[in-house]
Amino acid sequence: MKKEYYSTFLPGLEEPVAALLRHTGGVSVTRMMPGAVVYRSVREPHIACVQRTYQVLAEMKTEKNLDAALRRLSASDAFMDRFDFESIAGLRFRIVTAVDGQPCAANMRYVSMMEKTICEQTGMQVSRERPQVELWVNLRQEGLYFLWRMDKREGQKNADPLRRDLCETIASLGRVQGGQAAVLGLTGTNLPDALKAQGAASVNAVLADHVKGAAADVLRKTVRLQSGSPGCCGLSDHSQNAVFVCLAPKGSYSIQEEALRSTIREAVRILKADGRLVVFYPKAQERVFRRLGEQERLGAYRVTVSGEECRLEVFNVVDDADQN
Repeated sequence: MKKEYYSTFLPGLEEPVAALLRHTGGVSVTRMMPGAVVYRSVREPHIACVQRTYQVLAEMKTEKNLDAALRRLSASDAFMDRFDFESIAGLRFRIVTAVDGQPCAANMRYVSMMEKTICEQTGMQVSRERPQVELWVNLRQEGLYFLWRMDKREGQKNADPLRRDLCETIASLGRVQGGQAAVLGLTGTNLPDALKAQGAASVNAVLADHVKGAAADVLRKTVRLQSGSPGCCGLSDHSQNAVFVCLAPKGSYSIQEEALRSTIREAVRILKADGRLVVFYPKAQERVFRRLGEQERLGAYRVTVSGEECRLEVFNVVDDADQN
């Protein structure tokens, strides 16, 4: 039996995230919203391209504010059918109130009403300081969602400045299954891991100039490391099915403009005819990437990461012979 889930991701990536979900076995998308998706799945989902996942306990028409939303939920017991009563009795829980996924304070009188209803019906106990379960009342323009947070603990963090959920989406745009992929200016393991998970036959890479020492040793175990620089990688002409040039939102501004232009030229050189070039960069570097205007742009997405506006674009690289 399919259960309903709600997952969040970076707003602006609705199209590629929807495509990834539709290619996930046993998953059917029911609603796509800015930064969030509702879908049904035959099993508990573990989807790398999303940030957080919740089980949907109730979905209703939107309310004017959180207080009205809490009153409405407290007066209804329809969502009780989605609780697994045998496994949750005695668990400690707290209610998180949110607007568009961002925690937002509500009148504690109505929060207490909701807590009382849940305690009486399920046998769970309120524990706002050390909960085992978070129940989210999430008010959006599209609707009111009552949610059970499934991934209470955040995914394991590493030193990669590019988030794994973002890298999963970036990798999907290259369509690398069974092909050769190259990363020019690699800064961490998240992108090559995502490429391998999506079926790349091999991942070649040149480290970003500033990656040295222990960080470089870790990456050598992850990819086929090429000598040289991002602007002169040593890979053969027209040898790669997809090439990725990704600049982290923070720490990327020390890159010299001419070095970045050389990297773009190198990416075009090593791509096979009709290969895919995927670029991710802070908006501040937009002027440098305009030279890709002669290529066929297949998609362009605007996202904000760590408070910084960024661009994610995918190009079909036109063979030089076709341009003459």
